[in-house]
Amino acid sequence: MLPALTFAPRRVALRSRRFVAGAAGVALLAAAVVAMLGSASPSADETAARRSLAQRLSEATWALAVPTAWLAAPVAEIHSGDSVDLIAVRMGDRPLAVPIAADLRVMGADVAAVIFQVDEETATAIASARASGLLIVPLLRSSR
Repeated sequence: MLPALTFAPRRVALRSRRFVAGAAGVALLAAAVVAMLGSASPSADETAARRSLAQRLSEATWALAVPTAWLAAPVAEIHSGDSVDLIAVRMGDRPLAVPIAADLRVMGADVAAVIFQVDEETATAIASARASGLLIVPLLRSSR
């Protein structure tokens, strides 16, 4: 048989292809590991958000969701951790303004409701004010 008619695999080409494929695989694996390590350290806000509402409450407190329909004024840019005072108001012939809660911590807020951390007296005062037909005005406290 003539040497030109024999078919033998080219060892050099096969080895270079394997080397290129292996190098590409190692590079992709290294990129994935770096991406995982870069995103593995969550910030304090992300860590707090992962905990449930019950875990974020202080001892002897409750979470009370106040619907935005109960509010006489829109809520200013309010975020979790902010401090808010609440005043109950009544308009009409006999106007009335009564402070009902001071220094409430905001646990969450959205379009439908604001969730406050309250104690027993504050929860009773808010519920009583609403049952009396009073509207609630939220006052955002300064963080200084």
